[in-house]
Amino acid sequence: MIQQNSSLSTSDKENHPLRNLLIRFILGGTTLVVSISAYFSYQATRNMMLKDLRQSAFLEVQRGSAEIEEWLNVRQVEVQTLANTSTVRSLNWSVAEPYLKAEVKRINEFFLFQIANPDGSYSNTKVGRANKNIQDRDYFQKAIVGKSNISDPFISRSTGIPLIAISTPIWSNSASSNSPIGAFQGNVRVDRIAEVVNSLHYGANSYAFALNSQGQAIVDPNSALMSTVEKPAPSLLKIGDRNLNAIAQRMVNKQQGIELMEIDGTKKYVAYLPLQGANWSVALVIPRQNIESRLQFLDLIALIVGGLTVTMITVLWQVQAFEQRELKKSKAAADTANHAKSEFLANMSHELRTPLNGILGCAQILLRSPALPKQEQYHVNIIEQCGSHLLTLINDILDLSKIEAKKLELHPDDVHFPSFLQGIVEICQIRAKQKGILFVYKPALNLPTGIHVDVKRLRQVLLNLLGNAIKFTDKGQVTFNIEVIDQPPSDRQKHRLRCTVEDTGIGITPAELSKIFLPFEQVGEKKRQAEGTGLGLAITQQLVQIMGSDIHVQSQIGQGSSFWFELEIPEATDWVQSAMTASEKQIIGFEGSPYTILMVDDRWENRTVITNLLQPLGFNVVEANNGKEGLEIAIALKPDLIITDLLMPEMDGFELIKHLRHTPEIKDVLIIVSSASVFEADQHRSLQAGGNAFLSKPIQVDELLHQLEKYLNLVWIYKQSQPDGEKAQEASIANSQSAQLTPPSSQILHELVTLASKGNFNAILKCADQLEETDTTFAPFANELRQLARQFDEDLILNLLTQYAVETV
Repeated sequence: MIQQNSSLSTSDKENHPLRNLLIRFILGGTTLVVSISAYFSYQATRNMMLKDLRQSAFLEVQRGSAEIEEWLNVRQVEVQTLANTSTVRSLNWSVAEPYLKAEVKRINEFFLFQIANPDGSYSNTKVGRANKNIQDRDYFQKAIVGKSNISDPFISRSTGIPLIAISTPIWSNSASSNSPIGAFQGNVRVDRIAEVVNSLHYGANSYAFALNSQGQAIVDPNSALMSTVEKPAPSLLKIGDRNLNAIAQRMVNKQQGIELMEIDGTKKYVAYLPLQGANWSVALVIPRQNIESRLQFLDLIALIVGGLTVTMITVLWQVQAFEQRELKKSKAAADTANHAKSEFLANMSHELRTPLNGILGCAQILLRSPALPKQEQYHVNIIEQCGSHLLTLINDILDLSKIEAKKLELHPDDVHFPSFLQGIVEICQIRAKQKGILFVYKPALNLPTGIHVDVKRLRQVLLNLLGNAIKFTDKGQVTFNIEVIDQPPSDRQKHRLRCTVEDTGIGITPAELSKIFLPFEQVGEKKRQAEGTGLGLAITQQLVQIMGSDIHVQSQIGQGSSFWFELEIPEATDWVQSAMTASEKQIIGFEGSPYTILMVDDRWENRTVITNLLQPLGFNVVEANNGKEGLEIAIALKPDLIITDLLMPEMDGFELIKHLRHTPEIKDVLIIVSSASVFEADQHRSLQAGGNAFLSKPIQVDELLHQLEKYLNLVWIYKQSQPDGEKAQEASIANSQSAQLTPPSSQILHELVTLASKGNFNAILKCADQLEETDTTFAPFANELRQLARQFDEDLILNLLTQYAVETV
């Protein structure tokens, strides 16, 4: 059993500066480790994206090469077909000439056809019988020994035009002949090759070129590198540009790839690929920014995260230096410095949280974008995970700083206890199901229906203990047991409750038991420690102490652990009336005829809270245990609105919505989906299936009433009360303030309430600026909202917005 006292002994106070030093070093180390992990994740992500972009550029070269290969292959087949005709085999030019000239016109791709004898003499369709010899031509030498080939571009001896020869042997009809009787060739212009090469582009200022087997340019935007009658083309293997020389060497050696190198004085990518049918290579030169410009957003995110990390580490070191100087002063001055430290950390946590919310928001927007490729969704997801880890760390520091500065106060409210517990249980059941373990909930039969407690902090304590149990349990089960150990007598309306969390997980050693409630202490395997910040149990213990109790623990290695605490909680006898009261106005009904609402949920706790809230207002509430029963009741009663859970036996909420939307007589019924699911995918899926709105569990009364008002077009009836004495004076002051501050519409107020509930102060500030720009009458209200948002106090903002939300109804 562990008990931790919130007050510091004398020795504790003397060691307090040393403990703060240790906390900062651990915090700085944690931030540094997370930042290093984020940096390497960023590098890996960037390299993967760059690889994909380079491959995309390389595909453009492959496209051009494939087009050239296909064109040459068709021409080569045509030449081989003509060489096998009896007319060409006759080697009689007077017979072959009219036939071949007709073929030149028919095919319309060849410049000329030519028949050559073994001695190198030849005749072609342009000059007839020539008095020149081609015995020294490489393409003739290969054809005359029986090899079909495609030559490098050359200047024709008979026409003086740059051509490419597609040559093939002419074989005799005689079976006894083993040697060609001549060579046949079809010559094509270089123009077709140039057209394809010049069509290759990858963004602005990119260009392509092609080289022959000698490293000479077949096609190049620089005309000085092309062959002419007067001057043969220079070989890029022998020019002075070292980088072009290296690329030419790789191309001549029939290699392929894409490389970043300096071309024409700037860094450019060069993608190169050899042809298979001809001894040539094609290359595409691409400016660096054409490929890497798509990485700029990723680089910007990394720069922002890096800047935040440097800022946080700098702040930590500055605070540490400040505290070292303060150690030389008196004990009173040191205590004051410690108090200032907690204030400073709380403010800095808020300052850092605001830009991090923006980063996470951008990442989530990108993840929802249908235009973002799956590969880049994976990369942006890494950014979101790293940012979320930093945000969790900062939020935990904020809670711890509030507790240390004694600024954290409890704000109890009346709540329906069974449904509050059921909401927590449903969240934990989802987490346990993901790990493949059993989650057992054992509530006592005599639990109070309503209690008066700080719902937010009690939920934080229970979810932290249950979340840790699930995290450290790989097989077996986690059990949540809540019981009444002290029933109040009739004259004392307080219950003593014991909450117990048991697991069959890895357990805790005796040495670690003494440290688990210390800040930044994490026990167990290293891979599990990486999942948290080491602040959860420390904050949980101190919250329970503020509530007037302590957390106790027993554990055995390999068998599991048991955490429990006891709280004395007042009973709320009229929790329904308390929940329905907003500011000083209480809703007691609505105008018009009654509406019928169908509540579909397999848990009685969830159905009861809705029924007890809505029936007193005049609604006719009908309950169903599952989707199948709910569908039958809906067809029979035709309710005005249906509130349904998602996870139910026999027929779940998704199937129920689907059947409702396909049943003609009730296909237009209003549907509100209510679930404890923490996954946005479930929320979007329920709305896509046909739901009109989503209501998170545990249900917030004001949100439930707001959605009923919106979808049923309700006009609420409020309880009227005549203030007297001090109440009249307060009402007068409130009316005076209302006259000075003109609030916006109820829709904008509702959006502001949502932003405040999420702690999105940056968005609240932007909304205040937009209000003031839209209409100057909103300026006093916008100014008040800005002042509260800069204090980062969610409660004050919510109080202000709730007051005016009620007044604008």
